[in-house]
Amino acid sequence: MNLNVFNEKMRLLDPICSPVFKTNGDKGVLLIHGFTGSPHDMSYLAERLFKEGFTVSVPRLPGHGTNHRDFLNSTWKDWVRRSMDAYLDLTNFCNEISVVGLSMGALLSTIVAAQFRVKKLVLAAPAFKVTDWRLKFASVLSLFVKYKEKEAPVFDDPSLNKLSNEYWNKIFVKPAAHLYKLQKTAIKSLQRVESRTLVVVTQKDNTVPMSVLDVMRRNLKPSFETVVLQSSAHPVTNDIEKEFVADKIAEFLVS
Repeated sequence: MNLNVFNEKMRLLDPICSPVFKTNGDKGVLLIHGFTGSPHDMSYLAERLFKEGFTVSVPRLPGHGTNHRDFLNSTWKDWVRRSMDAYLDLTNFCNEISVVGLSMGALLSTIVAAQFRVKKLVLAAPAFKVTDWRLKFASVLSLFVKYKEKEAPVFDDPSLNKLSNEYWNKIFVKPAAHLYKLQKTAIKSLQRVESRTLVVVTQKDNTVPMSVLDVMRRNLKPSFETVVLQSSAHPVTNDIEKEFVADKIAEFLVS
């Protein structure tokens, strides 16, 4: 990407999608957002952990938070590379690093944890298994269609409406094929994770079923702690129980 194109993308990037990096000591937390998400989904939790004394980093994954054309041109390897780079950047400031991931971000967090042996790992609504059976066929479908339009959700916040019109009004087929590849890689990576792990799931998740816990039990060697929510939808770090979720994650990371 040339400098002029990069500067133009930064000018158009909404502030809620901007990466977050705040230093506060030598204990760090890397927070990774999910598929079609942005740093906004982790901002509340990041601020809470910063107040708890952690240096926090919330990278923006390639193709996310700008426009759907960028998203279509990004791949699962781009998302992994950015997550790895963000972890390595944190090592310049912190002696101890934990990783927190939401949904697809949980898959990326698992791959990072398997590679670098992080201090602690938090997997929120981890997409090792999804309710949409079409995901496994996305690679074939992507040969014929990149995405399909659907009705866009409407928000009071203009920033969220902008994201809605770029991402959440579409069923992405090509990126879903990359998500499926990432999912398979992350499940294999689970077998190499040795970090103490916390898993947050919700009974009202229409994207990731509660049976995802069975996938983890089969593949993650160490036992893990679980928080089960009653009211939140899929984006548990940024939904109606986000304060409770932040409390539980902070308690886990501090202990």
